[in-house]
Amino acid sequence: MSEPLTLVVPAELVDAIAGRVAELLGRDRPRQESLSPWLDVDGACAYLGFGRNTLYKLSAAGAIPCRKKAEGQGLRFHREELDFWMEEQYPRIDRCG
Repeated sequence: MSEPLTLVVPAELVDAIAGRVAELLGRDRPRQESLSPWLDVDGACAYLGFGRNTLYKLSAAGAIPCRKKAEGQGLRFHREELDFWMEEQYPRIDRCG
C-alpha cells in the first residue's frame, strides 16, 4: 500500500483560483448592471466588495444609502447612490489637499 499524496497549495494560489472560477461563473449570467440601476443585497455586496453581514450592519445603522419596500422586506440599493457614498467614505489618497 502506498502513502497518500500530500499537496501544499499556497493561500495566494487558492485565492487566485477562486477568483478565476467566480469570474468564469459570472460570464454565464446576464450582467445585472445592464438591466437596472437597482441592486438587491447580493448585487450590492458584489458591486461594493462587501460581505452580507457588513452590508446589513451598515444598512441597519443608516450608514449606507438603501431603500426598503414599504410593508415588507427586501433592501434595494441604487448604483449612483452607492458610488457617491463610496466617494465620500473612501476618499482618494493620491491627491494632496
